[in-house]
Amino acid sequence: MAKTKHYRHRNGAMYLMLAPYLLLLFFFGLLPAIMGVLEVPKPSMTNANGGWDAFAIVVQDFRFMPAFKHVLGFMAIFVPLMIIFVIGMALMLDIKPSPWKKWLRMAYIVPASISGAVAVLVWYVILQPTLSPIKPILRFFGITEASQIWQTENLVYILVGMAFFAIAGNWILIQYGSLQSISSEILEAARVDGCSVFQLAIRIKLPLISKYIIYMSVLVFAGGLQIFVEPQLLNSGVYQGIANSWSFDQLSYNLAFTSGDFGGASALSILLLIPSLLGALLVIYRTDMFEGAQGHIKKKEIEVQAI
Repeated sequence: MAKTKHYRHRNGAMYLMLAPYLLLLFFFGLLPAIMGVLEVPKPSMTNANGGWDAFAIVVQDFRFMPAFKHVLGFMAIFVPLMIIFVIGMALMLDIKPSPWKKWLRMAYIVPASISGAVAVLVWYVILQPTLSPIKPILRFFGITEASQIWQTENLVYILVGMAFFAIAGNWILIQYGSLQSISSEILEAARVDGCSVFQLAIRIKLPLISKYIIYMSVLVFAGGLQIFVEPQLLNSGVYQGIANSWSFDQLSYNLAFTSGDFGGASALSILLLIPSLLGALLVIYRTDMFEGAQGHIKKKEIEVQAI
């Protein structure tokens, strides 16, 4: 009886702690998604009759395929770069104690504290030959005018740089923190059994923080797919028309607030939600994302003994 009471008390505390998250999830996640689905078939200025063919109308829009190519090119560079660089830098920080580590961590976090709007201004100055602090480097590559850089075909690389330096620092510190959670006993056992620094990183550390890497990958993928602030500010504040409807989110914004097609904007938003949701579910359920920590550690201990 006392045991049952203990379980009820523990479950009650768990539900109480979970309640704020569930409320936020409902009001800022599920409810907007439901409202978006209900908005799709409603009549609009573009689709006077309304209906579920709003999905087909959006896909056939002349701006859809260019936006698709832009975002695909951006994601192809941004996502692998983020994952490889962040994990590599976190592992390097974790190799051995150093009095310089706190200063390195600060160096990573400072660029990440710059918002998207400020990042656009910073990169505008950096890539403006008359203002840039790296003028000699730009001149070395023959760049003397801003028009040589600020072109639509170059935006993929420019936006990758903006997005990468805006969030990479935060993720390096998060992954470094995840490495600190690894049991020192496991690491010491691996060293005693002859594990090199490289083997320790690849065969022990990376598998033990795989959940954090999966979590980062899902969020980086979803964030990259929804890029909006940087191209929108470039298009409206730096060079007018350079990135008009460059990304899916920009196209959705223009459909809603320029064309008055809220049904089409909702349809496009749902189309963006589907790959993010499917990708997250696939990654989570095809990996050991929900495996208990103790079981995962035991597997690593067995692998250490086998090295």
